[in-house]
Amino acid sequence: MSELTQEEIRRRRLARLAALDTSASSSNGNQLPTSPGQSSLATSPVTPGPIQVKEAPFPLMGQKSDSQSTDSSQMEVEEAGSEVESNMPSRVLGEGKGIQSTQLDVDSGIENMEVEEPKESRVRTISTGSEVTEEFLQGVIARVLCVSWTEQSESTIYLPQTAAVITERQLEGINTDLQDLISQCLMEVTCQIASGENPLPSPMLCSSPSDEGPSNVEMQPAPPPTPQPPSHASTTLTYLTECYARVAVEERNHPKKSSVKPMSAVLAEVRAQCVQFTSLMLQDVLMDEVDLTGPSGALSSPLLQPLLSQSLPRGFLIELLAKLAPTPEILSKVFSPLLQGLFRTMQGASLVDNAHRKPLEGLAELVEMRCSCSSSMRPISFLITKQIQFLPDIVTNAGGREITKTSFLGPFLSVSVFTEEDPKVGDRFFSGNSSSDKTLYATLQVELENSRVLMHKIFHDILVNGSSREAILEYIAGVLRHNEKRTQMQSDDRALAGDGFMLNLLSILQMLAVKVKMDKIDPLYPFHPGSMVDVKDETRLKLTSQEAADWIEDLNKKSQWKEPKFPTQCWFLTLHCHNIALLPAMQRYQRRLRSLRDLQKLVDEMLNSEEQWKSLPFAARNKELIKRWKHQIKKLIRNKSCAEAGLLDKTLMRRALLFYTSVAEFLLQVLTDAPYNYNPQLPLPQEPPLTFAALPEWYVEDIAEFLLFVLQYMPSVVADGLDDTLVTWLLVCVCTPQAIKNPYLVAKVVEVLFVLHSGILPRNQPLYLKIMNHPISEVHLASYLMKFYTDVETTGSSSEFYDKFTIRYHISLILKSMWESPVHRDAIIKESKSGKQFVKFINMLMNDTTFLLDESLESLKRIHEVQEMMADQTKWFQLPTDQQQSRTRQLVADERQCRSYLTLARETVDMFHYLTVEIKEPFLRLELVERLSAMLNFNLQQLCGPKCKNLKVNTPEKYGWEPRRLLGQLVDIYLHLDCDEFASAIAADERSFRKELFEDAGARLQKSMIKTALEVEQFRALAAKAAEIAIQNIKKEVDYNDAPDEFRDPLMDTVMEDPVLLPSGKVMDRYVIIRHLLNSSTDPFSRQPLSEDMLLPATELKERIQAWKQEKEKSAQM
Repeated sequence: MSELTQEEIRRRRLARLAALDTSASSSNGNQLPTSPGQSSLATSPVTPGPIQVKEAPFPLMGQKSDSQSTDSSQMEVEEAGSEVESNMPSRVLGEGKGIQSTQLDVDSGIENMEVEEPKESRVRTISTGSEVTEEFLQGVIARVLCVSWTEQSESTIYLPQTAAVITERQLEGINTDLQDLISQCLMEVTCQIASGENPLPSPMLCSSPSDEGPSNVEMQPAPPPTPQPPSHASTTLTYLTECYARVAVEERNHPKKSSVKPMSAVLAEVRAQCVQFTSLMLQDVLMDEVDLTGPSGALSSPLLQPLLSQSLPRGFLIELLAKLAPTPEILSKVFSPLLQGLFRTMQGASLVDNAHRKPLEGLAELVEMRCSCSSSMRPISFLITKQIQFLPDIVTNAGGREITKTSFLGPFLSVSVFTEEDPKVGDRFFSGNSSSDKTLYATLQVELENSRVLMHKIFHDILVNGSSREAILEYIAGVLRHNEKRTQMQSDDRALAGDGFMLNLLSILQMLAVKVKMDKIDPLYPFHPGSMVDVKDETRLKLTSQEAADWIEDLNKKSQWKEPKFPTQCWFLTLHCHNIALLPAMQRYQRRLRSLRDLQKLVDEMLNSEEQWKSLPFAARNKELIKRWKHQIKKLIRNKSCAEAGLLDKTLMRRALLFYTSVAEFLLQVLTDAPYNYNPQLPLPQEPPLTFAALPEWYVEDIAEFLLFVLQYMPSVVADGLDDTLVTWLLVCVCTPQAIKNPYLVAKVVEVLFVLHSGILPRNQPLYLKIMNHPISEVHLASYLMKFYTDVETTGSSSEFYDKFTIRYHISLILKSMWESPVHRDAIIKESKSGKQFVKFINMLMNDTTFLLDESLESLKRIHEVQEMMADQTKWFQLPTDQQQSRTRQLVADERQCRSYLTLARETVDMFHYLTVEIKEPFLRLELVERLSAMLNFNLQQLCGPKCKNLKVNTPEKYGWEPRRLLGQLVDIYLHLDCDEFASAIAADERSFRKELFEDAGARLQKSMIKTALEVEQFRALAAKAAEIAIQNIKKEVDYNDAPDEFRDPLMDTVMEDPVLLPSGKVMDRYVIIRHLLNSSTDPFSRQPLSEDMLLPATELKERIQAWKQEKEKSAQM
C-alpha cells in the first residue's frame, strides 16, 4: 500500500465533479473501484465552469507550488479515539480487505488510500445496535452541509453534478461511499463559490427535524456587512464553519444516534473535512487560478472577521490548529496572516469605541489553544515570537516610542486613557469639570483592568509555552531597556513609551510575579553576566562605582553562575518595570498638578490686579493672556482627569503595594543575610553584606516614594494592605543607617513614618499604631531617630540646608507622638542617660531653635514694618511704583519664610518643653547649659523687651505666630530646669540677662494670665537667684588678660580650665572641644576624624594653670 500525495488526493476529488459531463461515465462506472483507495463518484479530471484543476502530479512551470512539499503525513494529527472500529458498517466510510476497516484521521479528513488493492464488491451492512439506514445518513449529510441533490430549494444549495452521479450509481446498483459524498459536496459548493455563482442561501435556512430549543453551540451574529461584496475566501469560510456548527445541532437533535456509530463517525467526518477544506483554502492550494486567502494576502486572513465577531463554532480553530501543528511552515502560512490582521486591527483601536476588546479576546483565544488536552505545547504562542516584527530592530533615536508602535505586541499594550496616547478619551469622556469627570473613573478603570487581565493571559500563555518563553522575556527586557530614560527628570517624552503602555506592561508583570516565592529568587541576579536587567550605571546603596565593579569582577572569577530561573527573571523584571513605569507616571502626575496650580495662581493674580491695569495700554494683552491661560487650564484639567483614571486605580496600586511588600522582604533577607524575621536582632553589623551594598539606591527609594504617593492620593490602599513585612523594613531601614551611605534615602523613610503620624492624617492612626507597637520601634526607634537628627546635616542635594530642617521637623513630630506613649517615653529617658548621643541631639535641637526663632522674629519685624507703611495710605502712594512693587514682593517672601520657619520653630520649642519635664541632667552639662540659657534669655528679651511691639503683625494666625504660647513655653523651660547650676548659667549670660527683664516678663505673665501666680513667683525667684550670682561673679572677677598664650584656648582665647591634647598636637580646653564635637566629629585644626575618647589630659599644664590662677587671685585680694 502506498500513500497518495495531497496533490493527488485533491486532483481525484476534483475529478469527481466531471462525472456528469463524461459520455462514457456509465460504462466506466461499473469499473470504478469500491476500495477506499478509489473514488466511486469520479472518472475524469474535468471541472465545471472556468475553474481549472491541477492535473499533473507535480506542479508545472509557473504553477503554484505551495503543496509541492506537502503530503498526507504532514497534514495528519493523531488523536485518541479517532480510529474506526472493526465493526463499522462497511458502506459508511468504505471497507478494507477482509474484516478490517479503514483507519481514518478525523482531524484531517484524508483517508489512508490503498490504490493497489484489488477491487471487491461492497456489501451493505448496518450495525444491529442502531436503527440507522444509509438514506438517513445521507439526509444527515444533506442537512449539515445545507445541500440537496434531489430537488432545488431556496433554503439549500442544489448540487446538480452530485445529483447526477448519485442517480447514475443508484441505477447501476452501486452504493455511495459517504466519505466521498461529503468530499464531493464540499468540493462542488467550493467550486460554485469560486466560479462567482455565490450559491449560498441568504440567509442560509437549513431545515432540521428538531430545530426547536437553543443550540449548545455559541453562534453569534456576523459583523455588520461592509460596502464591498464578500470575497470568495470569506464566503467559503462562512459556509464551512456553518457546516461545522450544524454538526453540533444534529448531535443535539439526535443525542442517542449521534453518540454511536455509524452516525458519530459520519458527523466526525463532516467536521474533519470542513477543517481540511479550510486548511487547504487558507494555504491557497485548493484550486488553481483562484485566490482564496483574502484580499490582504499575508497581511490578513479570512479567519480574522469571524474570530473578531466570535462567530467561529466552538472547537473549529482547535481542530484546525491540531491538524497544522506538526508542520510549522504550513502553520505559519495559515495563522501568520491572522496574527498580522489582529495586529493591524489593534493599531487603530481605542477605548472610546471599544474596538480594543475583540482583537485582545481573539489573540487570547489563539495563544491559549493547545494541540491536545495532554499537550502543553501552544503553537500560536511560539508563532507569535516568530513574527517579523515581534522584537524589531530599533532604527531611530526614539527607541522607547518606536518599539510600542512597531513591535507585534505593542498595539495590544497601548490601550490607554492618557491623553498623550489617546486624545479621543479626553475629548469623549471628560468635559473639564472635575466633579462630574470623577464619576467616569470607575468605568474606565474596569475596562482597563479587563484589558490588562486579557493581556496577562496572553503573556502567561506565551510564557508557559517553553519554546516561546525566552523570546517573550527578551521582549519585556527590550521594552524596559529602551525606556530607561523615563526615570530621568529631563527626558524627552516623545521618544519614550507613554504611561498607559508602561502601566499595562507593569500590570502584566505584577500578575505574573504575584506567586513568586522569595526562596526562589537569586539575590545575585542583577550582577549575573546573563541578567536581563542592567544596574551597571546605577548609584549603589553603599559601594562606590569602582568598589562595585571590583566586587562584581571578583564575583565572576569565584562564582560558577547557574542559568537563571524564570521566577528570578520575572521578579527582577517586575521590580525594574516599577521603577521605569510607575514612578515616572506618579512624578508626571504631580508635575501636572503643580503646573495646573501655578497657572491658576497666575490667572487669579491677574484678575485680582485688574483694577490696576485695565486702563493701561497693555490691558488688551493681559485679557488675551487670561483667555489663553483659562483655555490651558481647561485642557490641563482634562489631562489630569485622564491621568487620574489611568493612574489612581486601586487595583493597580494594590498590586504595586503587594509587590513592594515582597521587595521589602527581599531587602531584609539580603541585609540581615537570613530568612525574613519580624523582629531581627539589632543593631546589625557596621558593614552590610556586599550583596546589599552593591544594590541600586532606587531599590530602597522607590518603596518610600510609592508609599508617600499612595498615602497622599489613595490612603485607603495602604490602610487596607500595609503588611508587617513592610513595617519591619521601614523600621530596620531607619535603625540601620550605616548600611546606606546616602542620608536622603533614610530621610525618605522617616518621611513615610511622619506621614503615617496620626496627627497628620487621623485615618492613618491604625497604621501608625502598627508601627509604634512593633518591637523595633519600642526598643530602638527613638534612639536612632535622635541619631539621625544629628547626622542629617547633609543630604547630597542642592537644597540640603533647607532639607535638614524639613527632615528634623518630621523627626520632631514622630518623637513628640512617641513621648505620649509610656513605653516609648521610657526608651527616650533611658537613651538620655546612656551616653553622648542624647547630648548631641540636644545640641543640634538648640542650634535649630536658635536659628529658626531668630529668622522668624526678624521676618516678623520686616512684615510689621511694611504693614505699618501700607496702613498709611498717603505715604504709601507717595512711594514710586517700583518701590511699592519691590516692598510688596519682599512682603510676600517674608510672609512665606516666616510661616515656614515658625512652623519648624514651634516643634523644636515644643520638644524642649516636654523633654525638660522629666529629663534634666543632659541640659545642665557644661557644654550645653550656658548656650541654652543664653538662647532662652535672648528670646525672652525679644518677646518682653522694649522692642517687642515690632513683632505685632496683622492676622498673626496667618503665619502661625502665637507669642503668648511661645512665652509660656519659654518660661516653663526655665521652671523645669530651675536649680543652682541653671541659675549660674543664666547669670553668666552677660549679653541678655537683666533682672528687670525677668520682672517685666513676670508682670506680663501675671497680667495676661499666661501662668499661675505660683509659677510667676517661682520664675521671679529664679531671676533673683541668678541676679545674686551675677553680682557675686562681678565681685570675684579676676583679670586674666595677661595669661601666657599656652594657658589660653586657641579657639575661645580664654584661660583653660581642663586642657586636653588633640591627636594633631594642639591643646584645647575640654569643654570647648567637646562643644565643637557636638557639631562636628573632626579636629578643628586638621579636619581629621576626632572623638572624645581620643582626647588626652594635659595634666602637667593643668597644674601650672591652676597655680598661676591662684597667684592672680591672691594678688587681686591684696
